Amino acid sequence: MAKTLVLCIDRDDDFGRKADVHGPVIGIEDNLKAAELLALADPTDSDVNALFAAIKIAKELNFDIAMVTGEKDAGVVADKKISDQIDFLISNMKPSDVVVVTDGAEDAQIIPIIESRIKISSVSQVIVKQSKELEGAYFTLTNFLNELLKEPANARLMIGLPGIILLLFSIGILTNQLLFALALMLGFTGIYLFGKGFGVEERFFSRLSDFLKSLSPERISFLTYLTSVMILIIGLWQGWHAYTIIESGEILAKISVFISESANLVLLAAAFAIGGKIIDEYKEEDYLSIRSNLILLSLVILIKEIVVSGAKFILGEADMINMAVSILLYILLFVAVIEVTKQIFAKEILADINLRKKLLKQRVFNTTGKHMGNVSDIWIRGTKLSGLKVGKIKISEDKIVSIGDIIVVKI
Repeated sequence: MAKTLVLCIDRDDDFGRKADVHGPVIGIEDNLKAAELLALADPTDSDVNALFAAIKIAKELNFDIAMVTGEKDAGVVADKKISDQIDFLISNMKPSDVVVVTDGAEDAQIIPIIESRIKISSVSQVIVKQSKELEGAYFTLTNFLNELLKEPANARLMIGLPGIILLLFSIGILTNQLLFALALMLGFTGIYLFGKGFGVEERFFSRLSDFLKSLSPERISFLTYLTSVMILIIGLWQGWHAYTIIESGEILAKISVFISESANLVLLAAAFAIGGKIIDEYKEEDYLSIRSNLILLSLVILIKEIVVSGAKFILGEADMINMAVSILLYILLFVAVIEVTKQIFAKEILADINLRKKLLKQRVFNTTGKHMGNVSDIWIRGTKLSGLKVGKIKISEDKIVSIGDIIVVKI
């Protein structure tokens, strides 16, 4: 006659990892030995109490008993192992129904898998030294945070931003500049929230991620980045030194001196970084990026001239007319760079415009027929398509199978 089976669940494999006991463990004697081994290995483990509770039920009601074990991560692999063990128990012991015993909410997640195979007549959760409500609340909160932090933008807001604030706060305490650190915290938080609110944050971190992935000692830009960092540090130190020794007590004058003394080296650092990137892009035939970086370099030069001219005017080293003429000349230089590069890279610009008209918002499917989304961006090399972007997924040219009314990709 078929009997009820008391089934104890160890989804995260505490028995296997701590006591070298692997499921399925069948019978009261073997399960008593398993419980003793885990109790000796880790007396605080709640799975010990769950198994003793299962043994107690089996003895009192004269039921069969078995324990099944999963994997450390308590995920899909664990559930697959437990499913296989349950199938084995049902095939060999042929129980009429099961009484499930677990040590809390996490192990209880396996219940739908058991229900799909055999009738469950009772479920018992053995909670030690804490209330069921507390563990349930903890488990719900943990799941919520895990799901929330899977999205990089949420992780930056929930973890990254508070981390930077705490770091600035600690630096302020160590340097006895708490007010300055507080100002930096507020400023950084304001910039971040401003960027997030206006949709700039995602693009910024996407470009930062691309930049970090592109770092390689084999690239010229790697060396120029290192050089630019050294030059930048020297420039900022030079400006700070001038800031500290100036006799004027006015903060505006001090800032102006800092700008005047550091600006040239800061510009040189930017030129090294951008110049190295331009060399790499030339090797890769990424001419549109070359144009963008040439415009960026001219913009940096323009900003430097505006800021330095303003600083010199405040310090009384330049008059209004000279400042205006100087800024006007650099504005004309900036416009000239835009127009000249437009002529130099005319073919590439035209190819980019035509490909964007053709491909943007096109539907993209993978080779199994699943709709991936619509094309949100493209990039070209020379005058040919180099890759496209679908949502947040970047797809390189070698993964594009065909382009027609729809786009098919291997992904």
